[in-house]
Amino acid sequence: MTKRKKAKKVNMLSPENYIRQRARKLPIYECWVNKDWKEDGLANLTIARKHTNGNFTIGIYLVDLKCLGIKDAHALFNLYPQEYQEILEQHKLRFDIENIEYILAHNIIYAGIEYADDYGFKPHKDFGLAKYIIEEDTEDIELIEIDCGGLDGKPFYIRGPLDSDVRAAQIIAQLEKTAGPGNFDYIYGEPED
Repeated sequence: MTKRKKAKKVNMLSPENYIRQRARKLPIYECWVNKDWKEDGLANLTIARKHTNGNFTIGIYLVDLKCLGIKDAHALFNLYPQEYQEILEQHKLRFDIENIEYILAHNIIYAGIEYADDYGFKPHKDFGLAKYIIEEDTEDIELIEIDCGGLDGKPFYIRGPLDSDVRAAQIIAQLEKTAGPGNFDYIYGEPED
């Protein structure tokens, strides 16, 4: 008579659950941002964490430091090194990017969130998952002052190419409500402008 070993049950996590539960335990590999983020007030950030198998889980964040905070966010799970490099190459084609320390990337993201929150704007819905790529904003993270003064100290909404007429009108209405008429500036043209 032979004894049968019990098979070890392996709980596989979905990519979303892995990111929520374990991504913050992966070491930060590198962070990238467009070099002109301070002048433009728009930061395109990529934060990569490296798995023990050499793959990457990354967060990509579009941070509007002049008005809306997190305009877009993506969390990508367990990318092969060549997939991650392809994403970086695409970013390099669109922006002049530079490698930065995680602490600066963290402060850019949370400064944008805080500034936007002052005017009633919440992060893009996909930040709900992408926030697990970055650390929580606690006192353990050194604070770096990031300029979020809009334009001349007032919120400055720049209509993006994906902002519909309805969305742009909602943003203007929110600014009128929270900042007050005349206490913000905007560029409000056709989306292709």
